[in-house]
Amino acid sequence: MATGISHRVEDLAHELFQVVTQICLSTLRGRRRAGDLKEIEFLTLSLLQANGTLIVGDIQRVLGVLPAQMSRVIRSLENRDRPLIQCRINSRDKRKIDVDLTANGEKALLDYQDKRVGRIVEQLSHLSDDDQEDLIRSLNKLHSLLDVR
Repeated sequence: MATGISHRVEDLAHELFQVVTQICLSTLRGRRRAGDLKEIEFLTLSLLQANGTLIVGDIQRVLGVLPAQMSRVIRSLENRDRPLIQCRINSRDKRKIDVDLTANGEKALLDYQDKRVGRIVEQLSHLSDDDQEDLIRSLNKLHSLLDVR
């Protein structure tokens, strides 16, 4: 019995992964223009929006990237005409760097989300009202499950 359940959960996990992949690919229309956020930059800004000030090393650990890649992401977000983040030396530990989201970073994050949500809306609008309600219930359950962890 437990084996059947574990296989079902594994199959479900694979199916969910494929759906997430399809959603990500379907929201990437056209070539990225100069100044557009890369996925890793979006994730960095999202972490800052959700948590406020973070230390570079903490962002790096959450994203699971190497220090050199994190440095490139930080430089890219900080060295724009309108910086998306602000960095400063941590007041308690001078070896650490605090990172904050700027107003321009907040706007860039919202623009990125709006574009992709708009594309998802186009796709979901083809679902019936009942299917939309079923999807909402399932997403709420999934969201609750992920929040617990």
